[in-house]
Amino acid sequence: MTGIPVTIVNHVAIDIEAAPDAVWRVILDEYVEASKFRKAGYSIEPLDGSESVFGGYRMRLEENGTAVEERVVRITERDETAHRLSVFADYVVDPDGPMRVHATYHARESERGTQYTLDCHADIALDASANVAASVEEWTKQAEVGLLQYLGTIKAAIEGALA
Repeated sequence: MTGIPVTIVNHVAIDIEAAPDAVWRVILDEYVEASKFRKAGYSIEPLDGSESVFGGYRMRLEENGTAVEERVVRITERDETAHRLSVFADYVVDPDGPMRVHATYHARESERGTQYTLDCHADIALDASANVAASVEEWTKQAEVGLLQYLGTIKAAIEGALA
């Protein structure tokens, strides 16, 4: 990465009226099985054991035979008892430039069912000529909006299926 290295940090959560097991199954389906990315048109190629001890995959989205996005995703933690999954993604090809993301997805029991928390740390490089503080603030806000929208779709899908 060239430019000024920064880490964008987001911690978001949403309450879902469902058992933690139901939310955990969605987390595994979307991020271990990569169903979220398959539905979006990415090709998924599993990594072998030497590339990622706990599993992972290379995902690629093409337009006219050219990669417009490509990531290598490695599972770094899978705790079935705690319902917690951590991944590391190296964005090899991305419209925003190279990026590395560490994310933890956690389905915790709560009074109303489950609190789905998502903690995300994205390492990026910002243009040295930019107002770095303002750029970090903008990236953080945009990421938070996107992550909360994502959690909202999961909440609606799970609660809708249970209704």
